[in-house]
Amino acid sequence: MKVKALVLSLSVVGICSLVMSQASLAQNLWTDPSAEGQVGAPNPNPTGIPGWSFFGGAAFSNLVAHTGTESVNTPGGTGGYSVPGTYQSFLATPGEQFTLSGYVYTPNLLVAGSNDFAILQLSFFSGAGYGNTADGPAVGVNVGTPAGGGGVALPQAQWTFASVTATAPAGATSLQAFDLDINADANANFFFDDMSLTAVPEPASLSLLGMGLVGFGLVARRRFR
Repeated sequence: MKVKALVLSLSVVGICSLVMSQASLAQNLWTDPSAEGQVGAPNPNPTGIPGWSFFGGAAFSNLVAHTGTESVNTPGGTGGYSVPGTYQSFLATPGEQFTLSGYVYTPNLLVAGSNDFAILQLSFFSGAGYGNTADGPAVGVNVGTPAGGGGVALPQAQWTFASVTATAPAGATSLQAFDLDINADANANFFFDDMSLTAVPEPASLSLLGMGLVGFGLVARRRFR
């Protein structure tokens, strides 16, 4: 009986470890992350249809790619803070932590302080539908040469990795993850590829899961005594 109890205990520990590790694995939620399938979605997207929602002239492109043959382009414009971009819509739960990452490219030489930069941005919303009412400030990372400095430098003709992490605030029900082109003068021409959005459940959910499995193990162990 002691051997059976020991085996059962080790099995439960193994199951707990496996489930917890699976819960923390980075499953990519982004639809068509490398744009090879050219999966589009409407803009606005009130029902959260999977795919890339475009605005301001953004579109799929085969001019350059980080992997494969396709990427997404947010073209330079005439200035005046025209903002071409793309986003995808997802459900969100308060306390859930999201990480948006991907690769950014520009064929142009960006001048320091020129305010030509891309943004990877996470915006949370509450209410019915996706993107109904803003819930807290947007969280993003600048890639390029914002006038105020900082962010991630973007060398000419070089794919550059960037990432941003944010936690869904109380009341959040949905999330829109953006690739944006800020300022968009003629020099601010950006490409995005191999995007990733991963989520980690709020700590309370993981704790309850672990406690439930441990409790199951204790009950089963008593039956083997």
